[in-house]
Amino acid sequence: MLRCRAGYPVLEDLARRCPSRSQLRFNLAFRWRSRRRSGSGGVIRGFWNLSCQVGGETLVSQVELEKLLGNTASLFSHIYHFECSGVPFPGRTRRGAAIAYSDLGERRPDFVRELRSSIVSWVYSSSRFSSMLEEELKERGYDMGNAVSHIIDLAHSKFRSGFPRGQFGELLLFNFLQHFFKAPALLRKMPLTTNVAVERHGADAIHLGLTDGKPVIFLGEAKTYTSNYKFATALEAALASIVKAHSELMTELDLYVYDEFIEEPLRSVAKDIKRNKVEFEVQLVSIVSYTETKKVSGANQAEIDASLEAMVVKRIGEVKKELFDSHNENVLARMHFFFLPFWDLESLLKEFEP
Repeated sequence: MLRCRAGYPVLEDLARRCPSRSQLRFNLAFRWRSRRRSGSGGVIRGFWNLSCQVGGETLVSQVELEKLLGNTASLFSHIYHFECSGVPFPGRTRRGAAIAYSDLGERRPDFVRELRSSIVSWVYSSSRFSSMLEEELKERGYDMGNAVSHIIDLAHSKFRSGFPRGQFGELLLFNFLQHFFKAPALLRKMPLTTNVAVERHGADAIHLGLTDGKPVIFLGEAKTYTSNYKFATALEAALASIVKAHSELMTELDLYVYDEFIEEPLRSVAKDIKRNKVEFEVQLVSIVSYTETKKVSGANQAEIDASLEAMVVKRIGEVKKELFDSHNENVLARMHFFFLPFWDLESLLKEFEP
């Protein structure tokens, strides 16, 4: 029995008469198109904000998910990204990304500033931030600047001092998962202030998205290597980490399914996934940040962008096929790869550290 929670009578009537979620979506789409063609103006509002229960399973709507997304537009205005096509490399998608250029100048300071600006959203959910802000405003005489600065300081204090490399990659991963897959964080893994020296085990990121109404868990791993000539090493480590995280997903959800680390609107979905009450898919996302040794070339921005693309494609084209032989091909087919070249990465990490 399919039950609609959208609060629209026409949707509830359709839900009662549809045997499955896919049939409901078909009927909704058909009715929407029919009314558009007839010019009746009776568009079925709420179609994209539908939340259903099938046999007790609770699903979240795309609109609800998007409300949980942080802003990534400001950061990605300083990132140049592209698809790596024509390369014999496994995975569902392969993309390169680098700090963007304006004419001949790299937008490095802007990239660092915007990445740091996303720290608060990484540490605190929007609902948690709102409650903290309300409390601090009362405490600080409704001085907005003072209250916001205090919360930013609290977020920065959760960083493990002297360990920027891992946190740099994890923060990139947090933003990339939201930007490319519209998937907010299901599980926030920033360590508690009282335990800042301890790294959490499991995947670097667990986010939740929807594909045709079906939940998709995005498991993410980030590897950042500052040494020269470590691209293959970083890729090998990334593969091993993400495959291991995939095998331990259910165990990890067990640890946190009732914790505050899971967004409140998504907690019921996490519980249903853990209890095997809802059909879902797992996709794997790996970000490899590495030190590039070849110099960027180009007399203008277009040529520089082409140079960046060529460098990344060359790197992944040199990866030996044997690197993937020990991994399950069906798992590899679920993978999304991001390759990020940096120059003077060690210095960049020092600029980034709060």
